[in-house]
Amino acid sequence: MEQHLWNKLKKWLKLKNFNLKLNPPPTKFTNGMGNLNYKIFLDHKAYVLRRPPLGPIPPGANDMKREHLVMSSLHKELPLVPNSILFSEDINIFGAPFHIMEYKEGFTINGDTFPSELHNAKDVKIISEMLISTLVKIHKIDPKNAGLENLGKPEGFLERQLEGWFKRGLIAHQNKNLHNITQLYETLKNRPRPEDYKPSILHNDFKLDNIILKKKKNNIFPSAIIVWDQATRGHPLYDLATLLSYWTVQSDSDDMRLIKQMPSEQDGFISRLEAIKQYKYLSGNSIDNFNWIYSLSLLKLGVVFQQLFAQYIRGTVKDKKYLVFEKVAEASYRRGLNIIMNDEII
Repeated sequence: MEQHLWNKLKKWLKLKNFNLKLNPPPTKFTNGMGNLNYKIFLDHKAYVLRRPPLGPIPPGANDMKREHLVMSSLHKELPLVPNSILFSEDINIFGAPFHIMEYKEGFTINGDTFPSELHNAKDVKIISEMLISTLVKIHKIDPKNAGLENLGKPEGFLERQLEGWFKRGLIAHQNKNLHNITQLYETLKNRPRPEDYKPSILHNDFKLDNIILKKKKNNIFPSAIIVWDQATRGHPLYDLATLLSYWTVQSDSDDMRLIKQMPSEQDGFISRLEAIKQYKYLSGNSIDNFNWIYSLSLLKLGVVFQQLFAQYIRGTVKDKKYLVFEKVAEASYRRGLNIIMNDEII
């Protein structure tokens, strides 16, 4: 990030009675493919500054205002959510809207492999089950108690997700290679929707690398749940479906397994079906017509990876791992079709 932006930020923070340390310079976190995250020090205490990525932003994405509101509210009900202490939408300060939140110690598991010290099947099983129990904790929060009873529009939520992600997909594809996404969209459009369910707070991008973990002696536990810029209220099974869309297994197609977002193919990681059963048991929520929601989440996943591929084609990002994301997008649409048309086993 350019030095003059850090200098502007320092002046703004001084008005808020915070002293930003710029020597040594703030460090950028290297994980993630979206928002830019920097470890900063205010009055000798560590915080994280978050802002959207460089370049054009898809509609509704990378919403720093929403993330600040949700994190500062949820923190009171679920301390696993770091508190966001400051927000500004003035792009003249740091080049884009941004917010500043608590820094949490720990580690994240990124990609499709575990750290060497966590390779035993017992640890792997604990972590995979922790994903489900942590998601249930989010869904059990009463939005009103958190002051988020007006977050989002839960009425007609699934229909809006279908229409919204299809429209984003058309933009991301630039009217090319539309066969699979269109077929999945039209199939979902013509199938009965799941009935509305009591709306829950949704993380909307819940997966393993959005949880900061800590290990103490032989215990592994979550330290923080991060990345809340897409949070809303809606059907709770949509969060579960989003998580399972990243949850690849060895029987998935080769192109689907290129996603490499979670180490769910490792020995000890519970299966997708086991995850669904555990969620149903812990939450008490019905899983009727889950395949429709799961297929919708795969349409969303395909669009997200097509958007990332478009960033690579534009030159906004240079990492060559983005080159295969077009294949991941098409594989996601095809899997969604298999689920909804053939009632494929999850």
